[in-house]
Amino acid sequence: MSTWSALLAETLGESTSGARVERLSVVPGEVSGLVRGPGSHEVSLIRTVPSDAEWERLCAALASQPVFAARLLAGELPVEAARVFSLLGWDLVPRGWGELVATCSCERWDSRCAHLAAAVAELGTRTDRDPFTLTRWLGRERRTLMTQVRALSSAAVKSSSEAESAFTGMGGTTSWETADPSSAGAFWSAPALPSSPTPPKGAAGRIRATAPGIVADDLPDFGSPEAGTRT
Repeated sequence: MSTWSALLAETLGESTSGARVERLSVVPGEVSGLVRGPGSHEVSLIRTVPSDAEWERLCAALASQPVFAARLLAGELPVEAARVFSLLGWDLVPRGWGELVATCSCERWDSRCAHLAAAVAELGTRTDRDPFTLTRWLGRERRTLMTQVRALSSAAVKSSSEAESAFTGMGGTTSWETADPSSAGAFWSAPALPSSPTPPKGAAGRIRATAPGIVADDLPDFGSPEAGTRT
């Protein structure tokens, strides 16, 4: 099974230099740090963060998956959860440097410098210890994310319970005539079947008179034949 650090190395590259990260901080939208080797340089990795409405979508998607919801509420963030974010257009692990605004105070402008690579490697190490480092970078602290997923999970369970109750009530407690037309109960209910029709006067005799004998034997009882009709 892959790890968060492996995913970061796959999309942003590995560090092969001797640069050493002395300080690294992660806040919504930015990873910043101090890297030595040679010299001392400030690095920054800036990314776009989702709006509150987008985070609502993301949390709803996580809450709709029982396995992810349970692990999140237990304080875990499995690597597989990255797929949920990607499907909704947001990547926990950036797909490449093109999704970031990366800066370093060194003079290497022709390519990604060793200081940025070292910062990414350190970010991967920290993320393996605490995967919620990535959600913080994307704009949501662990506590806020867990609270939002818990609320949406509870709402989903309540909605499911109400729908089940409405469906169960169709057997007698939910009335088609009195139910709210927009409710689930009304949708799944049906009006009472009409009573059996009463044949018009004289119909019984005419039906039996015109039906072949073998069919007439199987016809239901229409009541006593009326006077003057054939039997």
